[in-house]
Amino acid sequence: MGHPLIRELWNHFPENMFLVRVEEDGHFTLEAANPAQIDTIGRECLGQPLAAFLPAATAESIYARYRECVARNKPMRYQEHAAFFDEDGNEQYGYWLTLIVPLHNADDDPQRVTHLFGISQDVTELHQARDALERHNQALEARVEQRTAELQHANRELRLLNGQLEEMATRDFLTGCYNRRHIETLGQREIERAWRYGTSLSVLMIDLDAFKQVNDTQGHGAGDAALKRVAASLQSALRANDLLGRFGGDEFLILLPESNSEDACATAERLQQQTLALTAISISVGIATLRRDDSLESLAARADQQLLAAKREYHRKVSG
Repeated sequence: MGHPLIRELWNHFPENMFLVRVEEDGHFTLEAANPAQIDTIGRECLGQPLAAFLPAATAESIYARYRECVARNKPMRYQEHAAFFDEDGNEQYGYWLTLIVPLHNADDDPQRVTHLFGISQDVTELHQARDALERHNQALEARVEQRTAELQHANRELRLLNGQLEEMATRDFLTGCYNRRHIETLGQREIERAWRYGTSLSVLMIDLDAFKQVNDTQGHGAGDAALKRVAASLQSALRANDLLGRFGGDEFLILLPESNSEDACATAERLQQQTLALTAISISVGIATLRRDDSLESLAARADQQLLAAKREYHRKVSG
């Protein structure tokens, strides 16, 4: 290190600088090291084979790099993760970005590599920071996944709750069938569908015979129970596409898509028979079938007129 500039670089360069002698037997001896390198491995390592002051696995890994550089006879740059013994003999680990350059003896054999000059930059802290950042990112990703899963669960719960609320808003609280507002909405929809596809549509208007007498003699609790039993009986006797709603008081409206007047009469008779058999309660039924100029209001009104006629017939039979 005779040149002043080289000597200044050698003594004050902050990264590790070293000179390794290539031995005839293929081993490598640390011939010189700058102060930064000495601070890392200790002065007693000078003049020693690498295997004398490095863990065996680390020494062999470094030997492999050095042999490759000698064989290629070209500079090599690489990153290494290595273990070493500090001045107190404790094994330490670190990462280095290393450049090794083959040197030749021009006076002997200009092709023969006699030494390797190296510079190693300690990037251990950079790796530790990168690893810490990776762990932090993984933790953030895990939290994002957890929060996303929680949000998806909350959204599912909200959709379920909204569905339940919407269902509750369409149902009669006592009987569980559609309430009047919703059955009217469905009725108008079925009328429009029947017009669009040219299909028939009938409605049944139903009420319980002698319902007022039940309320007056047995109380409103008995009346409510009767309404629930009749609603359940009606629902069980209908087709999947038939629609049942409580129209008010003890009146029920049933929409029968794709049913003409004959179909509706057969359905009404079946409902009367089944309801009487299952609940011991008789019902009266009014029937109306869709006309071209009908609205739901006019269709239901005609069914209601038929129901009033059926009620008068029921009372005539009872009183007669």
